Amino acid sequence: MKRSVTEMVFMLLLLTLFVGCSFVTIERCASFYQRMLREQRQDDRVQLPYLVLFNRLQGVSSEQVRVQRIEDQECLVIREQIEDRTYETVFYVQAGQLMELLRQADKPVDLSAGERLAASDPIRFELQGSQLRLQWQREAGTAALSLELKEGAE
Repeated sequence: MKRSVTEMVFMLLLLTLFVGCSFVTIERCASFYQRMLREQRQDDRVQLPYLVLFNRLQGVSSEQVRVQRIEDQECLVIREQIEDRTYETVFYVQAGQLMELLRQADKPVDLSAGERLAASDPIRFELQGSQLRLQWQREAGTAALSLELKEGAE
């Protein structure tokens, strides 16, 4: 079966059109997927630190929590009595990481000794009564969430 040159050229053009459309579709899907992953990573820089703090603050009374500036760093400090000793857990953001430092209250603070918990944008802590407000400074603006702490002593 012999085909004419016109039919062959027409079939090659259709094949080229199909390959071109397939390439454009795949490129669009890959671009969408990359954008979705980038947005998810940005959301994780707020959601993961919030979950860490939320879990840590469960059952902690508002009287045990304070916001304090340590070494030019805004920190969230939780003060607790454990076996007749006073300990402080200090949360802060350093080098894009939410950090936690557990220390005896009467010992000097060394923020470089903290443990990394999660990637985080810079956080501003505000404590008003039993409400703790967390505000993240992001490239696209700010994100804010609040936690209601338990009132009164344990």
